[in-house]
Amino acid sequence: MLLKYVHLRKHQAFPRWLCVAGMLALASVSSAADVVVVCADSFRESLEPWCQLRRAEGLKLAFCRPSLTAEETSTRVREAADPSTRYVVLVGDAPDYSPRAQNSALNQGISHNQATAVDSDRVTRIPAFYLPAKVTAAFGSTPTYPADLPYGDLDGDGITDAAVGRLPVVTPDQLADLVHRLLAYELSQDFGVWRRSFQLTAGVGGFGMLIDGAIESVTRSVLTSVLPADAKPQIAYASPGHAFCPPEESFSTAVLGRYRNGSRFWVYAGHGSVDQLNFLSRSQQDAAALSESALTQRTTDGQWRVESLLDNQTVTRLVAPPGRAPIAILLACYAGAYDAPGDCLSERMLLTPGGPVSVIAASRLTMPYGNARFGLGLLESAYHDVDAADAPERLGDAMRAAVRNLQIQRPGSTTQMMVDGLATLISPAADQLADERSEHAGLYQLFGDPTLNLQSPQQLSVTVNAAETSDQSSEAAVVPSHTVCVNVTSPIAGRLTVCVDRPLTAVSAPTVGLPDNAADDPHGCTLGYVTIPIEGNVAGITTIPLPEDWSGPVVIRGFVQGREGWASGSARTVVD
Repeated sequence: MLLKYVHLRKHQAFPRWLCVAGMLALASVSSAADVVVVCADSFRESLEPWCQLRRAEGLKLAFCRPSLTAEETSTRVREAADPSTRYVVLVGDAPDYSPRAQNSALNQGISHNQATAVDSDRVTRIPAFYLPAKVTAAFGSTPTYPADLPYGDLDGDGITDAAVGRLPVVTPDQLADLVHRLLAYELSQDFGVWRRSFQLTAGVGGFGMLIDGAIESVTRSVLTSVLPADAKPQIAYASPGHAFCPPEESFSTAVLGRYRNGSRFWVYAGHGSVDQLNFLSRSQQDAAALSESALTQRTTDGQWRVESLLDNQTVTRLVAPPGRAPIAILLACYAGAYDAPGDCLSERMLLTPGGPVSVIAASRLTMPYGNARFGLGLLESAYHDVDAADAPERLGDAMRAAVRNLQIQRPGSTTQMMVDGLATLISPAADQLADERSEHAGLYQLFGDPTLNLQSPQQLSVTVNAAETSDQSSEAAVVPSHTVCVNVTSPIAGRLTVCVDRPLTAVSAPTVGLPDNAADDPHGCTLGYVTIPIEGNVAGITTIPLPEDWSGPVVIRGFVQGREGWASGSARTVVD
């Protein structure tokens, strides 16, 4: 397997005989299939490097050609699948929106748009299903919405069995470029601190101070309870005067500058349309009001200023090396409308050389509650305990778990219950929450490879040194002022960085920057740090000096940059 990986890294193009042999192998359908790939013959050669990589990982692939309709194509998927199938990969863009498909969906409950070709063997575009918009249509959306979700329902019971991802390419060259970027991400040896970074860009909703306050509360909960403590969040909130509004004059320039530094996930929550992401910001004169609590915020003139963060023309400003490309999650309306003429923003982002390696976005209008539940479910799954038996290995695993969490109501996390409770009080569709969840399960599409490895970190053991603690009775140990002494054991050898960070709620001006990793700490959270070499599976003790005037809770984050992987861990304590 290692030799195959080395071969893939060193050679962008495969030998002609290997491509031909691979194409012959694709013609036969295996009796067992982890992945069903819907792919036109004209795309087979460009896809072959990806096939080689997945087979080297032990995945079994089955193939079928797309048909003229989604229903016929879905039948082919089911025929190629078996009980072991976990992923469906659609290789090809969708046909443009058709009013005929929408009318059919309204009359029959489900329908599809149709590919155009002289005969079915020449179809390259893969039709989308159209599902009735039971909830969102009442709030300005279209009567139906396009969805790939039914392709993953392999037994027809209405519950997702396999994660579905679409590579929205039109030409073999587009596919070859996308496959090259996917492999560059998978095989990257860049294990820097960007891998622990979580970037969130949020715009003010403009739904009213009560709902906006609730949305911000949910966002805060994501950062404090859903993300593990060793993940280091970076927030950009589009409101002058807010603690997380970047100090730069241009909000979009600040956000895109952080994007270039790399992150594991890049999340946008705000307003969107087919070809752009918008954020709403108040004027500078309202900065004082924005610093007040959500329930007492007032504006001087009640006017909002609408700006564009990213659109189909400025998407080229996304510049990240392929090995550092993030997984993008757009919690916004219409940004994933992949049946629109031309490319929607999500497609353009995915196909841009410096863009994300995958994009998850909605194909039509979305609602705050549905967005919150989907986003929480996806992140809770993606950041699930890496040592747990059900920890997701691939992006499709996290996507499938998030979708099923919307389709099947079951006891959830404390944050999930908080979101549900708020929705019953303030949601405009409070009596249709189950339908709203189900609808958002279909609204969110995965543009990219569902078999993409999440590349979760190995577990780094970080504990406060018991010899230095003065109170072992509390959950968070209390340590002497001015220093934090920790024990660290790493599963791998490499370069260890241990930071002592104040919580985001205590952010003010930066105190101690990281000379080599300043981009990892835009909020000035780091109070002190050390960077030292570390051996694998050998316990060590390190002491981090702190500013003399600091007291209160801190997060100790450890990160190991190894030659062939990375490790991460954390602990919490109180400096007294």
